[in-house]
Amino acid sequence: MSTPAREMRREDRRDAILDVAYECFVADGYGSTSMSTIAARLGGSKGTLYNYFRSKEELFAAFVRRSCSELRHDIDSMPPEGDLRGRLVQMARHLLDHLLLPEAIAIYRVVVGEGERFPELTRLFYEAGPRAGVGRMGEALQDLMERGELRRADPMLAAHQFKDLALSGVYNLRLLGMIEDPTPEERTARAEIAVDTFLRAYAP
Repeated sequence: MSTPAREMRREDRRDAILDVAYECFVADGYGSTSMSTIAARLGGSKGTLYNYFRSKEELFAAFVRRSCSELRHDIDSMPPEGDLRGRLVQMARHLLDHLLLPEAIAIYRVVVGEGERFPELTRLFYEAGPRAGVGRMGEALQDLMERGELRRADPMLAAHQFKDLALSGVYNLRLLGMIEDPTPEERTARAEIAVDTFLRAYAP
């Protein structure tokens, strides 16, 4: 087997491990899930699992990073030029679409439910997920500030405010199961309101 094919096969196996680990974390909780449990669900040996991940903590962080990388890819794929409002609405939609994914909602509930008993779980989740995602948005907003499309300010503060505006009135209610998953049209409407509010504060 050629090296590229071997690497692809290893990456596919890694993704399969992360998928099974997610199912275990959601079904059994973080505390009750062990590497042995994940290996058994995979149908392989625990030794094979350790060839990919050295610990449950590392595995959990890898799953969150994989999820966050999809948001980063969406942000990176945005056109660098064009209508500012349209680009920001697109970024807000990417954020909503990502955080409202069933797997993202489920993992956040696990973290909130077990974070007090397992402080490392909260830290791993924050470092691999929210901090990385907001950091990438901060970089994108800083670029817009340097180009004069937004007024100069603290880009990380602006990123946090942008995120909060995009999620306002939707995310917490969805976490609590108080509302159904918003339709694409509803998500776009929320994104547009968030961006219009954001631009009132950050337009040049």
